Amino acid sequence: MLRLALFALMALTLITAARAQPAASDTPPSPPPAVGTAPHFTMQPVEGGVLRLDTRSGTMSFCASRSGVWRCEAMPDERAALEAEITRLRDRLAAAGGGAGVPDIAGPPRAPSPDPAPNAAPPAPPDDAQRRFDGAMDEAMRKAEAMFRRFYEMMERLRSDPPQGDKL
Repeated sequence: MLRLALFALMALTLITAARAQPAASDTPPSPPPAVGTAPHFTMQPVEGGVLRLDTRSGTMSFCASRSGVWRCEAMPDERAALEAEITRLRDRLAAAGGGAGVPDIAGPPRAPSPDPAPNAAPPAPPDDAQRRFDGAMDEAMRKAEAMFRRFYEMMERLRSDPPQGDKL
């Protein structure tokens, strides 16, 4: 049933497209453009109208006939909208104080930082706040590990000795 509907839809699309194309004998061939001059606009037929590309500025417009009048509406530039959103999010991240450790993946590539010289001073020892944080993380990981071990042991007991008469 679905195949029949899809086949009918494809056939209808092909018939509509064939009717929209003028016959080869109806229109004379257009003269070739002069060498070195590109057309200002290029047009591409699409469903419901024509897509117009301005070859000089790169803007795109969708043109359609409504009530016998052709109108072109500028299409939103997705790249500009995405770049504006990226900039907004970067500003928000920088305002929150988290922008220092985030790499700029959309920016131009940077040369890798040089390795420290062999006679360079060793890195500074971690400060007290970092040590407290590391200790708290170690404790949290130990507790999580103990919890998962107990959960796993409980599951093994249930598998090896299922309760009789009770539904799980």
